[in-house]
Amino acid sequence: MSEPIRKKQGDITKAPTPQNTPASVTNSYMRQHQIPSVSTINEEEGNSKLSKELANNPALLSMIQGKLGTLIGQQSGYIDSLPKQVKKRVYGLKSIQSKQMKLEAEFQKELLDLERRYFKKYEPLYERRNKIINGADEPTATEVEEGEALEEDDDEEVDAQEGAIKEEDEEEDEEEEEEDVKGIPNFWLTALENLTPVSETITDRDSEVLEFLKNIKMEYLETPGFKLIFEFDTNPFFDNKQLTKSYHYQAELGYSGDFVYDHADGCVINWKSKEQNVTINIERRKQRNKTTKQTRTIEKLTPTESFFNFFDPPKPPKAKDSDEDEEEEEDDDENDEEDEEDEDDLAARLELDYQLGEEIKDRLIPRAIDWFTGDAVGFGYPEDFEDEDGEFDSEGDEDEDEDSEDDEGINETGKKENPPECKQQ
Repeated sequence: MSEPIRKKQGDITKAPTPQNTPASVTNSYMRQHQIPSVSTINEEEGNSKLSKELANNPALLSMIQGKLGTLIGQQSGYIDSLPKQVKKRVYGLKSIQSKQMKLEAEFQKELLDLERRYFKKYEPLYERRNKIINGADEPTATEVEEGEALEEDDDEEVDAQEGAIKEEDEEEDEEEEEEDVKGIPNFWLTALENLTPVSETITDRDSEVLEFLKNIKMEYLETPGFKLIFEFDTNPFFDNKQLTKSYHYQAELGYSGDFVYDHADGCVINWKSKEQNVTINIERRKQRNKTTKQTRTIEKLTPTESFFNFFDPPKPPKAKDSDEDEEEEEDDDENDEEDEEDEDDLAARLELDYQLGEEIKDRLIPRAIDWFTGDAVGFGYPEDFEDEDGEFDSEGDEDEDEDSEDDEGINETGKKENPPECKQQ
């Protein structure tokens, strides 16, 4: 799916004037009318006087804030001031654009159908890959030769410099072949740990569970969206053979013409015991009865950071009814700042949750072997190299490496906040 076009920051002298009024209109008005003169006002005195008046009159301050709030997002009225013929042309352009957006919607739907058709062609290759990873089958001699040729083409210069080291490695490989190793152990765990946004959610306890992960695959839903399927071998942690998560898009396309993320559905993990549940911490302490002198053990379960919280996604806020809005207006606004922080935290969690799903779908599954070997770690995606201005930055690599080292140190010692809920069993 195409990404929205990023606008480059242009010359501020060419920017439109406030209220979306073209500079030409303003200049013509300035030429026709004389600018009224205004006496000089001491800014500090004016601000001080205004602040005192507002502080002494809370009702006036509240009224001004409410009025300003209603002006946000309002049109300037410039279109209404245009001549009737010009307004008709503007309406005509809106009609033309709506037709273009309908074609864009058809394009996105056909593109999704094309992705589904080609995904059917990918599935036999993914199944072949799965059999080799789990030891159900072995690659053919032709496949091995083709893979070695690709490796030699990629690392031709490195091979020439490290030929002696490679010979030693080949001897070690021959000795290891005598051991009975099934498939490729810890294939998906290693690939996930190399995928940066996902690896940041994996703890040491998660790694023990993910050692039993034998496949990750994806399916398209009948409605716009996709499902991620994690297949596990029999393990001592939970009874599920599969853990699934579905991402749903809205029926209507967004303004940019792309599908808009709506919500995600996870699954319930049937943990075999509280001790095996890696999404919670268990705190036990003994309590003694003062009267009977008997002691009992109290358990406190607290949610903790874990990759498996991925299967219990955050829920988007529901739209409020008009009656609820009126009741909230009557209530005090003491907790407004806390509500805003909660909303920002929820928005960040929703964005991260969607990002993780897209990373697994678009990067991990199609290029699993490159993430396992680590070749994909150094591969540059366009968005990875853009700076704040949306331009490619090729000079600040060393500084970014130093910053990343500092950040890693902070992450290791810093304490992460726990998620607010733990719905897994």
